[in-house]
Amino acid sequence: MVLAGPALLLWNTFVGPAPTERDLRADFQSVRYEAGGLIFRYTVHNLTRRAVLFQPTLTEIHALQSKDRPPVGYPNILLPFTLPGRGSHVVEVRLELPTALAPPASMSDEQTRQVLQSQPLETPKLFPDTPVSPLPMQGQVAPAASPATVELSVQGTLADLNGFVVEDEANGIRLLLPRGW
Repeated sequence: MVLAGPALLLWNTFVGPAPTERDLRADFQSVRYEAGGLIFRYTVHNLTRRAVLFQPTLTEIHALQSKDRPPVGYPNILLPFTLPGRGSHVVEVRLELPTALAPPASMSDEQTRQVLQSQPLETPKLFPDTPVSPLPMQGQVAPAASPATVELSVQGTLADLNGFVVEDEANGIRLLLPRGW
């Protein structure tokens, strides 16, 4: 009975309960645009003495947003990562935007015109019965997305996004990455 106190103390130190949302705190650092996605940088603090491991097979990340809005994108995070006991770790979340940046309008339009002006290839003599279909796009070419449209899309994404949640349901770990922009 006398050893129960020290044993319980050691048990809580090494095996103890999973950290709660209050034990893991995240501070927003910055956001930047990079090739079709937004990179959100956070510093995550572990307020417990126990290290926390986010493993690839057990951890999921979700974007926090209103249910009545279309998805803002697809969040990704580099796993595994460990939060040391009473320590900090920098985490970057990449949000892949649903529409990637289009090439400049002039290049896209020019390439489309070249394709539409070219004649269909002759039927190879090896296979004389092979049909050759005409090009599916004929007529007016739709304009490519302008940089202003892309900027509005990024601003709309930032307005709809309320942060991220990183969860390891198997171990009962939930990390909230709040909105800070």
